Amino acid sequence: MAVSDYEMVFLLIGVVLIITKLAHLVMKRLDLPNVLGEVFVGFLLGPTVLGIYYLKSHPESILGTLLGISQASLDTSGVVISFIAEFAVLLLLFEVGTEIDFSLLNKVKHSAIFSALGGILTPVVFALSFLVIAASLVGGLVLPVGVDFMDVGLFLAIALTATSIGISTRIFIDLGKIKSKVAQTVVGAAIIDDIVSVTALALVVTYVSGNVELSLTGISLIIAKIILFFVISVLLFKIIVPWVIRRTRSLQDHSFPIFFSIAFMSLMAVLAQSLGLATIIGAFMAGMIIGNEEDFLDIERDIKPLADWIIPFFFITIGLQIDLIAVFNPTILVLGFSLAVVAILAKFLGGGIGARLSGTSTSEAKVIGLSMAAKGEVTLIFAVTAYSLGIFTLSLYTAVIFLVVIDSFVIPTLLKIAIHRWVDDSHTTGSTSSQAGIDDPSLASA
Repeated sequence: MAVSDYEMVFLLIGVVLIITKLAHLVMKRLDLPNVLGEVFVGFLLGPTVLGIYYLKSHPESILGTLLGISQASLDTSGVVISFIAEFAVLLLLFEVGTEIDFSLLNKVKHSAIFSALGGILTPVVFALSFLVIAASLVGGLVLPVGVDFMDVGLFLAIALTATSIGISTRIFIDLGKIKSKVAQTVVGAAIIDDIVSVTALALVVTYVSGNVELSLTGISLIIAKIILFFVISVLLFKIIVPWVIRRTRSLQDHSFPIFFSIAFMSLMAVLAQSLGLATIIGAFMAGMIIGNEEDFLDIERDIKPLADWIIPFFFITIGLQIDLIAVFNPTILVLGFSLAVVAILAKFLGGGIGARLSGTSTSEAKVIGLSMAAKGEVTLIFAVTAYSLGIFTLSLYTAVIFLVVIDSFVIPTLLKIAIHRWVDDSHTTGSTSSQAGIDDPSLASA
């Protein structure tokens, strides 16, 4: 069967999109996040189940053997699919950034800051403690040869700090509680989580992959690069971007926001990388800048058709690269389950205690803590980054995937019960922000 390189790519894109949409329908029936279905699609098509297509070179895949497709075509398609997945990560972090509404943060800043701080510090302690215990029991499964313990610990801690605002807010919306003070606090705390965790990731990636020594000079250099990046971002936000928008307002071109946003996202990613930071921090910052421009308040709606079909490719490629059957064993299962328990408890306790210290009632603090325990897309992005850099072993990487899967099943059920029991409708902030995405049932961020 003679199949050209480009025909192979088009075939894969078409098949993947159809199966992905079917997976979305199944997830909707099961009341589960779409991201879960997308990861499962990767496992279904990849080496774990059907073995139809492997993202990396595997001559034994069905496409290469039964259909007689050349390895060159498979390799070319892998490059294209990988590029789409990389672009999907930027687009996803850009979307997360657009959901960060500075005016919303100002409304609930006191309780949100305390909740976020608790939800950030506690996972760091829990992650390092978990890694110490796991390393003493099954060291080779969680610590790669030649990788420093703290490198692994820092990446794991960052992965556990992320909160899936999409899962939590969807449940508040479904139960008609999105205007409650609790929901607003959760959104605000999740926004702070995103900012801190993505910035921390940039710091750690720069240290791990930038050949910077762990010294006062080396750390100072990393911090200087991050400060320079944020200074440039502030100038863009305050002066340059508003000036460009004012100059182009007379064009009356409805397509301008999407063109400008994608271009700006790409350039910010390049800027971040040129400073030795992760490209996703550039995309994230671009989203924050664009999302808080009055002329671009509908950018989420404009970018949604593009994001809906591109972003799933990132999560699908997770399954296309891993053979779960080959790495699966009881130890990995216990590792994943234990990590899920640690992650949920860390956010529940940290977020809840932080909310309580801010003056929130005990009942509402429990709901806030449980809401912040939701894990999703950003956690997977951090795990993929750590695995690609050789910081996570395949076993630990798989355990984090199990963590997200288990969390996606457990947290929505527990959160629904907690909201029904503890959220008081009389305590509201008075308004919501569509810009922050809290009125959008399809929200799917971190």
